[in-house]
Amino acid sequence: MFKRAMSSTPITDAIRRKVSEAFRPTVLEIENDSHKHAHHAPMRGSTNIAESHFRLVIVSDQFEGKNLPARHRMVYSLLDEEMKQENGVHALQLTTRTPKEYQ
Repeated sequence: MFKRAMSSTPITDAIRRKVSEAFRPTVLEIENDSHKHAHHAPMRGSTNIAESHFRLVIVSDQFEGKNLPARHRMVYSLLDEEMKQENGVHALQLTTRTPKEYQ
């Protein structure tokens, strides 16, 4: 029996899995910007400076007919666990588009 290695990017992996399953995006870009924010006061003393700040581009037909705040609420609701956990995600910058808008 093989032991599965622990991921060095568990939060990124969870974001990718959850967004892929929920939105079935035609485009999904996840940029980890944590290194740009590690020196900020709220991050001092945090044990999670490697996966705290992300930029996401999500293109999905599930955003059709929804305004920008509604789209962002959908993503925040989906990633609620990652944002509420101690030393979890501190900030998300979201770009949410329909396939037609992305073209």
